[in-house]
Amino acid sequence: MAKRLAYERYLWFHNQLKRKSFPRLKGLMEKFEISNRQAAREIEFMRDFFGAPIEYSPEENGYYYSEESFELPGLWVTEEEIVSIVIAKRLSATIPDQKTRKKIHSFFKKIFDHVALDLQELESKVSLKNIRYYRVNPTVFETAILGLCRNQKLKISYRTPYKPETTRRIVDPLHILLYMGNWHLIAFCQTRQEMRNFALSRIEEIELLEEKTDDRFKNLDIEKLLEESYGIFFSGEKTPVTLKFNPQAGQLVKDQVWFPGQRLEEQVDHSIVLRFPVADFREVERDILQFGPGVEVLAPQELRDMIVQDIQKMSALYSSPTPAFVPPSPGVERGVLTLPYR
Repeated sequence: MAKRLAYERYLWFHNQLKRKSFPRLKGLMEKFEISNRQAAREIEFMRDFFGAPIEYSPEENGYYYSEESFELPGLWVTEEEIVSIVIAKRLSATIPDQKTRKKIHSFFKKIFDHVALDLQELESKVSLKNIRYYRVNPTVFETAILGLCRNQKLKISYRTPYKPETTRRIVDPLHILLYMGNWHLIAFCQTRQEMRNFALSRIEEIELLEEKTDDRFKNLDIEKLLEESYGIFFSGEKTPVTLKFNPQAGQLVKDQVWFPGQRLEEQVDHSIVLRFPVADFREVERDILQFGPGVEVLAPQELRDMIVQDIQKMSALYSSPTPAFVPPSPGVERGVLTLPYR
């Protein structure tokens, strides 16, 4: 059975110190029925984690505050909150910057060393696995974060996704987002004079400038814009999309949230009709195609035509004879590209 976090021990010992009653280890042990070793760990935790100026007086054979004005922090966390921190630590594995990850792990170690819960055992039961994640240069990630924290402009060299070219831009960093295995920088592009989404994996060079981010963006709630948009595209007028999933695909879709304000209706034949607004068809197009014949676009016609064109291209691709077998290149075994684990 998991041991609970005994913050009442710190509060009790703190009150004894404030009353200058020179509390002893034995008093802490008897009050909370803990071992001598555990009592000593509680005092060390107060010193290390809270910075409590606890000293020992040989004359009084007890402890006291060397700074009488010291007070414990007013913010306390519950056992459930500490457990949620363990999950957050696991999620930190997605951060590309190794130095940042080390700092996070060092912080958590300070907590783990002084907590009565067996958090390391709990952590071993929580895993994170990224599929098709994107590689990000640690320097790019670190500089982007600095730009956000310091409200300073960035100069970037960005490789466009649809053309073999690299452009140089100055941007105002506004928000960073981890989405579907890729880190994105939401920024105002001085070249395009509009809000743009930059994948950190495609930033080849980055420089932190002295110039501050424009004040007009201070009150812009990017997080809210993302929540109110489908995927990562939030610029442009929203168009209602209506999709119909057959009963088999519908069983999966019923358990999913495609959009916070979606409308989901189950039909008599157990098919599912899903409705939500979209500002850009590119992302929803990919999401639709993964269901193959299990979904049909009912509206709008423009999106339906896009899916029809995709199907025609795929049909033409697979109607041609199967290409001759090509022996695997170095680093490829049985058709599988072997990559170093990150």
